[in-house]
Amino acid sequence: MFPVLFKIGFFELRVYSLMYILALVIGMYMVKRKAALLNLSREAMENAGIICFLSGILGARIYYVIFRWDYYQGNFFEMLAVWHGGLAIHGGIIGALAGLYVFSRVKKTSLLGMADSMIPWLLLGQAIGRIGNLANGEAHGVPTLTPPSIIFRMRNDFGEFWHQALTQAGLENASESISKLAQKVPFDVAFNGKIYTLKEYFPWGISFGKYKNTPAYFDFGSLPVHPTFIYEMILNFGCFIPLYIMWKNDKNIGRGVIVGWYLIFYGFIRAFVTFFRADDLMIGYLRAPHLVSILMVVIGVLLVTGRLVRNRRSVI
Repeated sequence: MFPVLFKIGFFELRVYSLMYILALVIGMYMVKRKAALLNLSREAMENAGIICFLSGILGARIYYVIFRWDYYQGNFFEMLAVWHGGLAIHGGIIGALAGLYVFSRVKKTSLLGMADSMIPWLLLGQAIGRIGNLANGEAHGVPTLTPPSIIFRMRNDFGEFWHQALTQAGLENASESISKLAQKVPFDVAFNGKIYTLKEYFPWGISFGKYKNTPAYFDFGSLPVHPTFIYEMILNFGCFIPLYIMWKNDKNIGRGVIVGWYLIFYGFIRAFVTFFRADDLMIGYLRAPHLVSILMVVIGVLLVTGRLVRNRRSVI
């Protein structure tokens, strides 16, 4: 919508970049409060934050390129063009944890302690980052006239359904043509032996019809789409609160409970939001975020329950 805040000569400040910077500054300021608890200097905690940030960006890009290898194969310079978009949050989490692991080994400090001290601010940063997605008109959802029975499927049928809908409506898969679909609804679509009706199922969609340089407009023209960036932003902010409450108690740092709850929270958040996303990475017919989210929840449950078991044994 408004990707560039201002431009002076060749320099431009983009909303997306500003959100990253804001998240990083807040995170580094807060994690320094746990430096003494981990027997580290405040400067060391700053360095750890920067390392996690950079390794997270690298991991997010590598993850995205791997899943979109059909597009990036043989195009090395496009692989490096992060400003063209293409960062996957699950890859970012993996990259950040990898950077944190290396840092903890070098500094001979607790990996879980470092992770517990930083993870709530990662989730806050993810919430802030979705404001950048809104500004760019990316990470958007499917049109709000998509039947819920098509949206809530583990097997992603949306692409096939959408192609069928445009074909039956006599429209080309182009932004200006897709915009005309709004004039045809309610409209019945025959798909896999059933009839589905296109109508405004969700009234809170956002249209990017006035912002024709956005991915959302390229995909769906002026049709209102699910504001998945807002869904995730609200859920991330909401789950940040209990993580912050746990983080304030020094006794929780180094136990892995904060990390465990983060994995559980974000696993469910992303699994839910993924149902509405139009641009998710795929593994065959399944959405990659669903599979990774399941793994996150399993690991999170093991961390949390493992700590509960150890606490009971220590009491006995």
